[in-house]
Amino acid sequence: MDRRLVMVVLTLALSACATLDTRKRDDPVVRGLQIAQRACATCHAIEAGDATSRARRAAPFASLEMRHTVGLEGRLAVLTSKGHYSMAPFVLTVGELADLRAYIESLHTH
Repeated sequence: MDRRLVMVVLTLALSACATLDTRKRDDPVVRGLQIAQRACATCHAIEAGDATSRARRAAPFASLEMRHTVGLEGRLAVLTSKGHYSMAPFVLTVGELADLRAYIESLHTH
């Protein structure tokens, strides 16, 4: 195979990977999942098929309890900043709260 052709193919492949990575970073649902994995998965079941959370009082993100998403972002802001039950408070930015809400809402659109 011609060396120039190999270079063109590799360049196109790397460009495609970079484009996919940029799209993932720009997707609030993907960012919300990453936040959930980092900040919530210790106690909550965060994936669509997970029905049982690790902590007894932690509602699975895909549960009926989490389906009522009206005002969810505000509730998340209060719960994270003040904590509840055995959850210690932690701070999420306004953007992170919006991304986490987008992820939780995405679990209820199927």
